[in-house]
Amino acid sequence: MNRCVALASALLLAACNQPATLERALTYELLRVGDGPDSLLALKEFDAPVGARKASNTFSGRLILETQQQDNYFALRRDTLSLVTPKRPDINQLPVFDFAFIQDGDSLVPVTPGPVPNHHGWWEFVFGTGRVWDEEGDKGWSRASIPFALKERREDCIHNGVMSFVYRTSGDISNVVFQITNQTCQYLQFEMSGILPARYEPESLSNVDAVLMIARQNRETRIPVRSIVEIGDKYPDAKAAAFGAVDEIDPADMSLYGFVIDGVHYVSACNTPYGDYPFCNEMALPSYSTAKSVVGGLGLMLLESAYPGAASAPISELVPECAKGWEGTTIEHALDMTTGHFGLPDMHGDEDSAINGRFFSEDHAGKIDVACNGFPRKAEPGTHLSYHTWDTYLAGTAMNAFLKRREGPDADFFDDLLVAKVWKPLGLSRLAGATRRSYDEVRQPYTGFGLTLLRDDVARLAQFIGPMDGRFDNEDLLDRRLFDAIKQRVPGDPGMVAELETIRYNNGFRSFDISSYVGCEQPVWVVVLSGFGGIIVAIMPNDTVYYYFSDGDVHRYLSAVRESHRIRPMCE
Repeated sequence: MNRCVALASALLLAACNQPATLERALTYELLRVGDGPDSLLALKEFDAPVGARKASNTFSGRLILETQQQDNYFALRRDTLSLVTPKRPDINQLPVFDFAFIQDGDSLVPVTPGPVPNHHGWWEFVFGTGRVWDEEGDKGWSRASIPFALKERREDCIHNGVMSFVYRTSGDISNVVFQITNQTCQYLQFEMSGILPARYEPESLSNVDAVLMIARQNRETRIPVRSIVEIGDKYPDAKAAAFGAVDEIDPADMSLYGFVIDGVHYVSACNTPYGDYPFCNEMALPSYSTAKSVVGGLGLMLLESAYPGAASAPISELVPECAKGWEGTTIEHALDMTTGHFGLPDMHGDEDSAINGRFFSEDHAGKIDVACNGFPRKAEPGTHLSYHTWDTYLAGTAMNAFLKRREGPDADFFDDLLVAKVWKPLGLSRLAGATRRSYDEVRQPYTGFGLTLLRDDVARLAQFIGPMDGRFDNEDLLDRRLFDAIKQRVPGDPGMVAELETIRYNNGFRSFDISSYVGCEQPVWVVVLSGFGGIIVAIMPNDTVYYYFSDGDVHRYLSAVRESHRIRPMCE
């Protein structure tokens, strides 16, 4: 029998109702010599108990797992695209695992947070900052817990898990128990757990100081966090239940949500069927099309600010594959998805066609071929909106080419513009600083998806777009015309009508006039970042932000918008 069979109900109840004095199912003995656990565990098993003592051992070096010895429990819960087939049998196997971690107080910091490219058929690893501690029963060894995620190589789905082990400074280490019980993925969901032999190789890492400095700065400067249930303490009329409203999003589909007001980040827990995820602030979040806004949109605003006229640069002169049939089409047209190249007239028709699968190849040549040659030219640029992720990829390709011509072949619009000029001043996480790129020598940033974020990154970016109005220390970082247009402040440049008459798409962003929903006589525009599967970041004109990450393919958020309006009216 597989050693990860279903757990007896009595043991599960014991694990889920642990007393203050912790009686572990994930014991020292199990980690050291066991061949279990026999099931998925309550997530409290991977968390430090109240009053945990400071770790008496030190971890600094490489953690290596013997992944070739996997015998994992795997239960497929959803596969709407029928992806799991005998031709792709390695979905329930972890990639090669050989990564360095550094202990910093009670934190265990990954040297490479990810996503980490590899040769696995399905997954890339993502790591968050874990925790170390001592507790009774571990016989002088220290215990570690690390949040991690598996991210799809070709797309953006993320499956969050956690792993735990005990160790000693000398290099002794137990087996590693891991499990995955939470995902933000609309079409593929599963549970997985296992126990793997491990090696710990202590070593002095050359970049320790730089890694720890950035990690500490990020933690110390995060927006202050309070539970969403406490919002009534500051705003007596506020109803916490309006955020993450259950009549809008099924709680079973919700990963997390939050509301930002007056410099405070009110957050939900990260609920799973096995209890709250113990590293909610470190949970890896996918971007999907929110990257069209913060990578594509902000990227072009930075490029235009540095080189006025860049937005009007012709695609045909920057991207050789688009040399024919693309005359008169600019980078801004591609970002707006108004290139005039399309198949079906419906806004979302082409994204649902077979060619979309071709676009999700891993090499730049395959992606740019779809972008340039997938559809004929049927309209003048700037006159017809066809939602194409490959158009945003094309815009990113053109932006990169433009920057390389001016700053040299090593220039990169993601690293040199977005990370250097926005991410670092805002203090975003190291995880946010690595976007997905093509699996080849080109290493083209994906632009239309591919970011991996923490909830604090989401809040900081939204604050930058909203209350900070695209400025840092009172300095304009972005081109004002392009930025003001997404907030409907540029006469004559409202963007294209999108899904509804009240929604506009412009420069990679949606703007939604919510006046009729909150009872205002004049238009009230909410800037909306939307992502596939159920991701929303709503940036409201009253300097508040609401976001959620879910996987039920639902994008509903008016309950939070109305509640924000009740707290601070938007009609003015």
